[in-house]
Amino acid sequence: MPSEIPVKLPSGYVEFFSDLESWQNEQQIKLQASVNINIIEDALRKISKHRRPLIEITGLEVDSSLYRQMLADLLRFLVKQRPDIKDSLVALQNKADDFDYPVLINRLLEQNRGYFEELAKASGLSPELLIFVLDHALRPYLRLYAAQYQADLMEHTYHHWDLPAICPICGSKSHFSRLRAEDGRRFMFCDRCFAEWETRYLECVHCGNDEPGKINYLSVENDASNQLYVCENCRGYLKTYDERPTGMPTDLFVANVQTIYLDMLAEEKGYSNHNDDWSLK
Repeated sequence: MPSEIPVKLPSGYVEFFSDLESWQNEQQIKLQASVNINIIEDALRKISKHRRPLIEITGLEVDSSLYRQMLADLLRFLVKQRPDIKDSLVALQNKADDFDYPVLINRLLEQNRGYFEELAKASGLSPELLIFVLDHALRPYLRLYAAQYQADLMEHTYHHWDLPAICPICGSKSHFSRLRAEDGRRFMFCDRCFAEWETRYLECVHCGNDEPGKINYLSVENDASNQLYVCENCRGYLKTYDERPTGMPTDLFVANVQTIYLDMLAEEKGYSNHNDDWSLK
């Protein structure tokens, strides 16, 4: 159903997130050469049995000194990329020596928002900025961890995981999916750890509604690949990249950023992505 023309995004908005992804990819490659993450046997069976994300079941050991260096490198990167918030980033740099890193890392893995709101208050920092920076410094570790299970995830159907909006690897909430070019099957995408997992094509990932006529999609003119699937039951929505019009994959992390106009369109029409995600991306 054609609708409004996409809005113009702020200058440099997409480029910043693209550069951030490239930086994190570089860090992941470095970690791969220096960090040994144990592969969990029968990981998908454990996920299915416990109905909890793998990282909650097994935990993830992150070296505090390596993470601390990662954070320092990210802050230097951000100071160059975002001179408009340089003062806030420098304030975070100055406070970083005071953090209890073993505890901080565990709270990141738990996605404990309350801990970081208290830490921000005690440090005189913005909680949104603090969470963004600390979490993005952890993401190369999470992506290295998730990459070990991606092949298995892609081979299993949605019957193995009944929480379609929640990443079965790191437990983050997903707001983006793709429809595969060759068969139209839907795969959710986690922009935190880059895991993908299959979910049903016509089912609300928020409430499970699959009633005919109650799941619809919206798109904008001249934009066949980017769509909104909306649920008339819970008024939820899911952004989706459809590979079929072009037959080509895309960078899903960047696509999620580029399609902020779809979030605006959905909210205009009274739909919500039920975003209770802790990290305020």
